[in-house]
Amino acid sequence: MFRLVTPQTEQQFARYYHFRWQMLRQPWQMPLGSERDAYDDVSAHRMLVDNDDNVVAIGRLYVTPDNEGQVRYMAVDATVQHHGLGGMILMALESLARYDGAKRLVCNAREAAIPFYIKNGFESRGELSDEHGPMRHQQMVKLLPPLTDVARQPQWCQELQALWQSQIPISDKMGIKINQYTGYRFEVSALFNANLNPNEFMFAGSIFTMATLAGWGFIWLLLKERGLQGNIILVDSHIRYSAPVTERPIAVTTLEHLHGDFDRITQQRKGRITVDVNVQCGKTVLSTFTGTYLVLPVQDELTVVVDTP
Repeated sequence: MFRLVTPQTEQQFARYYHFRWQMLRQPWQMPLGSERDAYDDVSAHRMLVDNDDNVVAIGRLYVTPDNEGQVRYMAVDATVQHHGLGGMILMALESLARYDGAKRLVCNAREAAIPFYIKNGFESRGELSDEHGPMRHQQMVKLLPPLTDVARQPQWCQELQALWQSQIPISDKMGIKINQYTGYRFEVSALFNANLNPNEFMFAGSIFTMATLAGWGFIWLLLKERGLQGNIILVDSHIRYSAPVTERPIAVTTLEHLHGDFDRITQQRKGRITVDVNVQCGKTVLSTFTGTYLVLPVQDELTVVVDTP
């Protein structure tokens, strides 16, 4: 089970930097401290940790004054490589770069990592001659077109919307629509007037259904990102209602609200993914849903299974 974390505490940063040194500096007999640079304090950092809080993957983003997103210090523990974890870190950094207005992503990739960056939409711009150390590098570049309402893979979002309408007809009557998918963040909305109870608040069952589909849809899109298929089944859930919904709601989740057996799923084995979804009016969180979904590998189309509260 892995989860995405933004290091914030002194202890988290200590583990983050130590992993960076172990993976990227220690193999070349470079001293502690060589893993840091002057841009760390003004950069965005992300790491993946396992159930025991061990760091298994890291990455850093620095956006220059010229709106260039520089990706550095990408590393994945050798025991969990080729399980999609590096792609998850890179997707989070790309989403942050887009929101900061970056026009392109740039990284200096070791030769062994070039296929990984090409798979994630980068192009090689040639070998670098000013890189120091024993490893040869190439500059990899990915252009970032401006954000739209659905910023990433709009055709997948249309496919997912159609899947809901065909398999969960009530979703159409509730007016559940995909607002945005960036690879990092997923947001759906629902009509308010179509989901009112006698007190003119949103039905608790409607809130639950919207949140369930948001969690399910986010997993569906992330599987598509990795070229995987599977039946996604909600197997456990709970929801906390903290205040009534009195206007048009949105359900929001991000990579940092998700953890699960990504390594098992990448190997076409069944695995569990847990997603936290916030139901909000504006920026105010009114309900929090936690759903655990079982992903079963199949060759057929993905199936929607929605529980009831």
